[in-house]
Amino acid sequence: MPTANTVVIGAINHHEWPVVAPWIRSLRGTGFNGLVVLVAYEDIADHVIDAMRRENVEVRRAKMEISVNRGRFKDFETILAEMPPETLVIATDVRDVVFQSNPSQLAELLKPAEGLDIAVSSEGWRYCDSEWNLSTLRKVFPSYETSMHGEEVYCSGVIVGTAAALKQMCARIWEISRTAPSFNGDQVAMNIILREPAFAHRVNRLDVRDGRVFHARATWLRRMQGGSVIGEPVFSLLTGMARRADGSLVSVLHQYTESKWERLRVLMRYNSLWIGIWYRLTQRFRSSENDNVYWKTKPAI
Repeated sequence: MPTANTVVIGAINHHEWPVVAPWIRSLRGTGFNGLVVLVAYEDIADHVIDAMRRENVEVRRAKMEISVNRGRFKDFETILAEMPPETLVIATDVRDVVFQSNPSQLAELLKPAEGLDIAVSSEGWRYCDSEWNLSTLRKVFPSYETSMHGEEVYCSGVIVGTAAALKQMCARIWEISRTAPSFNGDQVAMNIILREPAFAHRVNRLDVRDGRVFHARATWLRRMQGGSVIGEPVFSLLTGMARRADGSLVSVLHQYTESKWERLRVLMRYNSLWIGIWYRLTQRFRSSENDNVYWKTKPAI
């Protein structure tokens, strides 16, 4: 699928330019020159908006509802409704995502002949194997704990699909997660939705070893605990890139911020390291509401 038929969308709030620059710099660095739409909520500084526009990003200002993690799906639904239904859309987190190859190639994840018009990637474990995911499930949707306990965890940080299909999924994620008592409700909501009749047979669920979309946090945690999944992607501190088991590049690298050294290496690749250090050194003079710029943003008041 050519770049012209591919759209990348994301959403940000409370973040400064050094945190979000790698997202757009890496994307443009792959040769992708298609439409990029960024939902920017009210706490984004004007200089960040100006920088994104200089990168030819279409910025949509919006008022955040509840939290960026959940509220973005409401705004994504509106944006997707404006697109031709067959458009390839990659919806991603921003602060911890970089692109290593042109995202138009992700069209191969969709299989229209088989009715698969959405693709999501596994974290490589089940709810019962992941303390963080299981505790989040218990907190936000306790009634689903029994049915989801042994289910594979798929990450909502990168979702691929046609505009028509993603519009439906985003609407459903917002419908379910808007009442959840935690900002992490979006991922649990998506995993519940994947098992619903309307979506169960239309989503290509990628094994962690597929690696075209790589959620690095789970791999990093397993490594810290002395474990791993044979064949899952590997990040190289030497190159600052993640590769699949066959040596080919991961297309979308998510959660590179979880490891300090991996984060710094990625920031170096996209010329964000020094400005990031400057930001951290001067942060004491800024608002302390979001004191960790590489983590989640605070909920809306």
